[in-house]
Amino acid sequence: MLEQIFGSSARTKILKFFCINSYQQFFVRELARRLNLQLNSLRRELDNLEKFGFLSSETKNGKKFYFTNRGSHLFPEIKNLVFKSLALEEMDIASKMSKIPGLKLLVFTGVLTESPAGTDVLIVGKVDKAKFDKYLKKIAEGMPQELRYSFLPLNEYLYRLDITDKFIYDIWANDHVVVVDKLSKDFNKNILDDFNFKHFRQE
Repeated sequence: MLEQIFGSSARTKILKFFCINSYQQFFVRELARRLNLQLNSLRRELDNLEKFGFLSSETKNGKKFYFTNRGSHLFPEIKNLVFKSLALEEMDIASKMSKIPGLKLLVFTGVLTESPAGTDVLIVGKVDKAKFDKYLKKIAEGMPQELRYSFLPLNEYLYRLDITDKFIYDIWANDHVVVVDKLSKDFNKNILDDFNFKHFRQE
């Protein structure tokens, strides 16, 4: 959707990246590596976005650093559009992930919900990890750090749940988004009550 609005995939990648990382500065070669863009194409887009007022730059130790011009009147509008698009993308990706065979539980947490949990994506069940890889990479595009994800077999997850394991507790005790839950209806209610958190229950 954003590529249709902004006119090119390179420009879209750059806008998304600087909206997500709006408090940091980056030099050109670092951006080329992180966004997987050719230097000439990247420089052209950066110059255009600086003239447009979305980006600013400064030179330090012979290197030119670019950063988001948060004072631009356009920044709030572009950021709002980008984040709405990202939410729609995540919903679409989550829908596709939910159809992968063997999946019992899928939770977004950590950096995806600004939670201190020890992972960003929890995947429970006997699944083909390779099938998740392309979706996880898509969600991670533009993130300030690598996405952390945890695969757990069902029996290990239930054991950790039963003993109030800190890793699992931190996921449920903090902000999280449950994408798929095929387990709650099978849980013994006492287990959930003893765990002392509000667990998503699928009707």
